[in-house]
Amino acid sequence: MKLEDLKPDTTVRGIFPDGVVTVVNVQWHGSGALTLIYRPTSGRVSEEILYRHDEPRFEIVEHGRPWRFDGDGKPV
Repeated sequence: MKLEDLKPDTTVRGIFPDGVVTVVNVQWHGSGALTLIYRPTSGRVSEEILYRHDEPRFEIVEHGRPWRFDGDGKPV
């Protein structure tokens, strides 16, 4: 994963030690560092400066939808 993958509303693992966080905003500082503003599941907004050497420690989490509209519509 690259720093460029961190965008608002992305869910990320590896930033906060107790689980996943949701990206609120990103502020770039040149091309090698950014301030990540995030919200963990506790709800408190925090921030952290990340550098290129931090990229291996985090990953985007793919969350599936809690519902789908892919049924065939036939009555059971």
